Amino acid sequence: MIPFYADYATPSAMESGRDAAILGLTANGRRPVRFHGRVKAGHPFMLRIALRALGEAIWSDDTWLGGALFGLLDPVVTVHPDRLLFEAFSQDQSVYAAVTLDPEIFETDGEVIPGTTNIDFTAWLWGQLAELRSRRNTWLRVGPEGLEVTTTGACGRFEGKVDLPDAWVRGFLQVTGAMTLPGTRLKVRPVDLLSAIRYLRHNKAKVSPRALRYELLPGQDARIMLEPWEHPVPLRGCEHGRLEPRRVRTWGRRRLRLLEPLLPFADAVEVHLKGRALPSFYLVRLPGMTFTLGLSGWTGQAWTGSASFDLSLPTAGADDTTLEARALALLADGFTLAVEELAAELEISSERALALLGRLCRLGRAVFDLDVGRFRHRELLEEPADEATLYPPDPRLEQAAALLERGAVRVTSCQLQEKRKERSFKTPEGKVTRTVIHRDWEVTGRAGGEEARVVLSGDGRIIFVTCGCAFFRENLLNKGPCPHALALARASEPERVDRASSERAQGLDRSGAGE
Repeated sequence: MIPFYADYATPSAMESGRDAAILGLTANGRRPVRFHGRVKAGHPFMLRIALRALGEAIWSDDTWLGGALFGLLDPVVTVHPDRLLFEAFSQDQSVYAAVTLDPEIFETDGEVIPGTTNIDFTAWLWGQLAELRSRRNTWLRVGPEGLEVTTTGACGRFEGKVDLPDAWVRGFLQVTGAMTLPGTRLKVRPVDLLSAIRYLRHNKAKVSPRALRYELLPGQDARIMLEPWEHPVPLRGCEHGRLEPRRVRTWGRRRLRLLEPLLPFADAVEVHLKGRALPSFYLVRLPGMTFTLGLSGWTGQAWTGSASFDLSLPTAGADDTTLEARALALLADGFTLAVEELAAELEISSERALALLGRLCRLGRAVFDLDVGRFRHRELLEEPADEATLYPPDPRLEQAAALLERGAVRVTSCQLQEKRKERSFKTPEGKVTRTVIHRDWEVTGRAGGEEARVVLSGDGRIIFVTCGCAFFRENLLNKGPCPHALALARASEPERVDRASSERAQGLDRSGAGE
């Protein structure tokens, strides 16, 4: 357990009058951040429904299905110059919810102090958010001073010390690990997703199966099939580009109700599917803000539980300490960083760059921002976590290492698969066209007597596995790869050499100049 101190000067509160409203979110005084701003016209209502949806994820009875409440689970807030990020888990730990606010929707007042902290966010405050109205001048204040007023019934400064479960911290890592997994991204009309949710609200399934199935058929728009009725919901205009049929079955569809209040006002929705019974992410884009809903494979699977999506990421070695410090400095200086940018800056491979960023996430010092596809600086804890305490040895890694040590792993095939696509790039010399190459490695062999096949992306992430072991048959990839897959991936490292990510396109570039 990690000792965690909550030090709030006053409770968070909202003051609402005829002409103005102030939403004061009290930050943990031990980790001060500051953001004060007046919400520009037209945005108070959107802010209300986004923060209400975040509160719904935390406090709704629908998201607490018997799971144990882990002490203090106040939302985490990160203030950056380019955005405000609110993150939280549901009480049963199966839902990750985040609200991303664009600072452009505010007229800031005073100094903005970047950083990450917890905020006092009670069920009472969640209820008070319903009073936000667009016709009033609305202020948002995030800081240790709260509203800086005497609130009726408040009892002054209140402090608390709780033992924050290690699982809660690891839950944020599991979200990042799942976000970085390759998958299928669909751009869905809000009205189509709303149609599926409304159908489920008014029709109760009393028999299995009760999955929500995405069907991607060549030459057709994607569609959702609702089981057990086999009721189709067309996703009009949702192109997927697949040349072979693919079906992705997801469970825990009840949790999609959290999106229902947002969809009538959304500009667009992005759905990120990671695979059968694997996590899925829904990004609802509203004017000036984005609501992200991350669902674990099914309701009974908690983000803070036994899932190990981080095992699919490449691992940074013990000799990477200096590079890790440089990566953190670059991340802290620019607030966000892409894998390719870090690789170019440090002159290392993309796989090694991803491993460095993954380890910073393990230590609670970074997070993957799915909204922009970049890693973002975020100090989750007051002090960097003790990795040995927070992450005890994983039996699968130990079994994989033992298989390799005794020579029980044999790679029979390591084949390169390439997909090529022409892309245009802006350069100081003008626009050029190059052929971008996306590579996967398909590795087959035996590990500990089990036949296994592993597909790894070009940056070393495990994206597909088949194995004959009991662990894989029972869990597939829901709890991360099995030890045989991990061992086979490690054994194939010498054969998976880095290659150029693009090459000269055939003919002339679009500017008319040759390469």
